[in-house]
This record gives sequence, C-alpha cells and structure tokens, in this order.
Amino acid sequence: QGTLDKYVGDMVMCFWGAPLPQKNHAILACQCALKQMEELRILNEGWPPERRINIGIGINSGIMTVGNMGSPGRMNYTIMGDNVNLGSRLEGTNKEYGTNIIISEYTYGLVKDQVIVRELDNIRVKGKNKPVLIYELIDVKGGLDPATDSDV
Repeated sequence: QGTLDKYVGDMVMCFWGAPLPQKNHAILACQCALKQMEELRILNEGWPPERRINIGIGINSGIMTVGNMGSPGRMNYTIMGDNVNLGSRLEGTNKEYGTNIIISEYTYGLVKDQVIVRELDNIRVKGKNKPVLIYELIDVKGGLDPATDSDV
C-alpha cells in the first residue's frame, strides 16, 4: 500500500501517505520493513554463506514535499525534504548499532502501541543540530499483513 519511489544504487526508497492520504502510513511502513526482513531471511537460507546479504532500513515520519519534480525534459513523482533525509540517515545508522530497522521518535510516536521496539540512542545526524531518539523495530503486534485505514 506504499509507493515505490526509486532505486538508488543498492537502495530502494518507498513512501506512504501519497498520492492518497493514509492515516496508518507509519504502521504500514513498519510492516513493510519487517516483511522485507522476513523475505530476506528466506532468500539467505537458500544461498551459500558467502552470497548472503544484510540490509538496513530507516523509517521516519513527518511533513515532506511530494509531487512531480524536475523539469519538462525530466520529471519524476517523488518525495523530498528534511524528513526524507532523516530516514536515509537512519538507514545508514544500522551499521553502527548492528541492527536492521531503525525508526525515529517521530514514527515511534505514531505506532508506539502497535510495535515492539528497543530504544537505541539519542543521536545527532549530519546536517542537524537537534538530536533525535531512535529505536530498533523488532516486531508489529498485529502481524505483518497491512491494516486498512478502517482498522486503525
């Protein structure tokens, strides 16, 4: 129920809540992240040890700019802004903590009653002066099947 925005090198960027608003965008992102990890575990079991891969996922929620951006010669429907950058920084932070999925305090505030997390740290990411509290996403209490807006 999200939008697959782009591939950048070995990264995939997705977002929820646009083009149509979704009240449950944060939990959908969390479910998607956990489902990706579940599928990766299955794939890795079928590959020799030297071919197995590990990934990091960063999730942040907040006001972002979404729409057709670019020029008449090259335009993409995409998302941008400080909150997008924070999600990207969280993805890279997984390496430092030995985790796979990190969510920001902003996402946690939207899903705290629906997820199981481990508080990690209060970090200051590049380009920001204010620290942000981060959590490792461990599980979703309702399972990995996407809830609909009526379920929320």
